Amino acid sequence: MNLMRRHLLSFAALLLAAAVPAYFLGGFAAVSGVWSLLLFAYLLLHWFHLARLIRWLANPKLRLVPRGYGIWDSIFNTLLLQAKSRKKRKQQLGRSLQRFNRVIDAMPDGVIILDQEGRIEWMNRLAAVHLDLDFEKDQNGILKNLIRTPEFHNFLQQPLDTAPPTLKIRLSDGLKPRSVMLTRTAFETRLELLVTQDISAVEQLNETRSAFIANVSHELRTPLTVISGFLETLADMPDLPPHQRTEFIGLMQQESGRMLNLITDLLTLARLENSGGGETQKQTFSLSALAEQICAEGRALSDGRHQFHSHIAENIFIHGTETELHSALGNLVANAVRYTPEGGSITVSLHDNGTAAEFSVHDTGPGIAPEHLPHLTERFYRADAGRNRKNGGTGLGLAIAKHALANHRAVLNISSSVGEGSTFSTQLEKAEAAEQP
Repeated sequence: MNLMRRHLLSFAALLLAAAVPAYFLGGFAAVSGVWSLLLFAYLLLHWFHLARLIRWLANPKLRLVPRGYGIWDSIFNTLLLQAKSRKKRKQQLGRSLQRFNRVIDAMPDGVIILDQEGRIEWMNRLAAVHLDLDFEKDQNGILKNLIRTPEFHNFLQQPLDTAPPTLKIRLSDGLKPRSVMLTRTAFETRLELLVTQDISAVEQLNETRSAFIANVSHELRTPLTVISGFLETLADMPDLPPHQRTEFIGLMQQESGRMLNLITDLLTLARLENSGGGETQKQTFSLSALAEQICAEGRALSDGRHQFHSHIAENIFIHGTETELHSALGNLVANAVRYTPEGGSITVSLHDNGTAAEFSVHDTGPGIAPEHLPHLTERFYRADAGRNRKNGGTGLGLAIAKHALANHRAVLNISSSVGEGSTFSTQLEKAEAAEQP
């Protein structure tokens, strides 16, 4: 309002400045002519600026905001400030939208918004992965036409107030089946929100846990059954001949030793899994000395039944937990002794590869078929259903080796050929020279 008042006062002063000289020179007619010309020029100036304003409004870009005179300069400056403010708000909104999309894509769950016809109005990428959809092509598609599973159709067709809140379905992407948990809820007025969660890993963990419990129960039940049977025999037959009594006691001691070994391995495996590769009790020690000790234990276990060879490099030191690596590498040698037939050959090697030390155990045993190799480090997995029990193993040795090596940032490598033998190897990072004792 003040700006308009100043503009009118300026225009009145201009008229007076032109009218007073004109009055004295030509009278009232001259004043009227001057005023008409000034008024026409004033209106022409406004029409000119108004045309520029209309042209800019047709293409309101910040860099094209016109400049003006008088009140139009203030108007255009105001438009410039408003255009800058709109551009800033638009940029902020764009950044917020991009951040929101990144947050949605980073969510561990998939999200789909369905309209009242069941058409996909919006979804994040994880939902497309969970339901095996094409993120680009399936936008705006009808979901029930994209997933042809009867229970899923029933789930979508039921009213929200009567439908179960969740549904578990199994899909297949051509590689492996996937279990997906679906949650359906109302969203805004006529929309629905469908949340997807991949529970395949949870189901696999539950299956692994169940299999583990079943395997432990089976492994413990067998020796307990033997011990219980012998004890009943001894109780029912107090006059059993001494040699039979001695035989039964020896068998019971053997079975109880199996149970003790199994429990020891289970506790070792649990400790390794819970340690998570922490630095607790890690120190620098001689891997060469440990390898020599493991070879001596392997020869004692073989008791001359195999040709035992060792190639141990000297003065190799690593930083780690000696007891864990003793258990891991010792299990590799013990397995080679157990599963290599009498007269076979076992070779234990420790080589210096510069920054790493490579430990390997090669045997000339029966070998392992390729389909079994990926599963050998699973608990109680048996390529041969009877060989662990026959050879005295607990079925946990390679699982222990895998976790112990993982705690030292190492990987267990297995190669084998049926009829030719197997090689188990790993590479351990050497200790720096300054760390060596």
